[in-house]
Amino acid sequence: MDLTLLELIGSILMFASAGILGLLIAKYVKLPLSLILVIVGFALSFLIQPLGWDTGIRASNFQDLMMFVLLPILIFESAYSLDLKLLKKYLPNVITLATFGVIVSAIVVAFVLFYGIDHVGFPLIAALITGVVVSATDPVAVVSQLKLLKAPEDLAILIEGESLFNDATAIVMFTILVALATSNEVFSFSGALLKFVIVFLGGIAVGVVLGAFAALLTRWIEVTLPHLILLTLVLAYGSLYVGEHFLHVSGIVAVMFAALTFKKMADPILQTFKQEIHHTWESLGFIANVFVFVLLGLVITIDMFTAMWLAMLLAIAGSLVARFVAVYSSVYLNHLTFGQSIPNNYPPIMVWGGLRGAVTIALVLSLPTEMPYWWTIQSIGFAVVIFSLLVQATTNPFLMRKLKV
Repeated sequence: MDLTLLELIGSILMFASAGILGLLIAKYVKLPLSLILVIVGFALSFLIQPLGWDTGIRASNFQDLMMFVLLPILIFESAYSLDLKLLKKYLPNVITLATFGVIVSAIVVAFVLFYGIDHVGFPLIAALITGVVVSATDPVAVVSQLKLLKAPEDLAILIEGESLFNDATAIVMFTILVALATSNEVFSFSGALLKFVIVFLGGIAVGVVLGAFAALLTRWIEVTLPHLILLTLVLAYGSLYVGEHFLHVSGIVAVMFAALTFKKMADPILQTFKQEIHHTWESLGFIANVFVFVLLGLVITIDMFTAMWLAMLLAIAGSLVARFVAVYSSVYLNHLTFGQSIPNNYPPIMVWGGLRGAVTIALVLSLPTEMPYWWTIQSIGFAVVIFSLLVQATTNPFLMRKLKV
């Protein structure tokens, strides 16, 4: 049943109100806001049916809501907020972590799950999809902790930059693997690799061209804050739309590079409104995060934890091992080849601070329900995210202080 406009407004108000309730609770309970929002959403799920509420969320529109509404905001905001000078300095490290590191992490998790679950209903491609899903990191909670503890900016850029690029890598890999899983094609590593390169590089090209064009427009229009906000919103969703709909390349990669290119090329003009634009997109990103984590709470069921507990435990253990292997092997590879050397107390923070969050949720909620193992992957993704928020996010400040970061 389709929602009317009034019902849609009611659904938006319900999600926003849950976010405000989470903020009130966060003032008195020392837990990450993301975790509180999940708990609020879970509690809210018990009230929806008795009160006759309709969230408007259906299995058929999960993917569109996540991939085409919320993720562009989260990716654009993350890319736009990066310090480009520091990013340039640590770009080799970031790229190594976001390519080699993600691939290593996904393979390790897939290996643990495939042989640990050992069931005909959970084939290798399902394990690979799960590995990719839980390899996408979310730095929001960790970066706020770094700022609070006045940690070095280069550690923050390593974590933020890696997260942004590995999210893009994970999303492209996820899209390709899901397409293979839902088609009759025989899996081919070389074919998948070629498709990945085309889709990823195509997304970069779209983002750079549209970002440069948007920067050029700032010279032709009257530059005010409302005009720039409108322009960046059109750039974020326009790059996604052009990439996905017209050119069939990665729209998310296009969004990321559109933000980076626009910020770089329009920098002289943006200086006047630098803080205002940053705060506006930070607010949009916060609202998108609220919707994502409340939605996670709404769709969690007790059955997931009773039926999938073994797969969840395997995934949590596997993701921690995978993160350790991915970070330390990437750091060692950079040491042997190119990239900045980093202090010995950074990698442990990068390992334990590799939280899973909004992107992991977005990916598992966008799984096609015609895949017979979609619920297993979704349950595993939820478990890894909740462990990240409940255990890693709450203990990370202690680890930072212990390592004297």
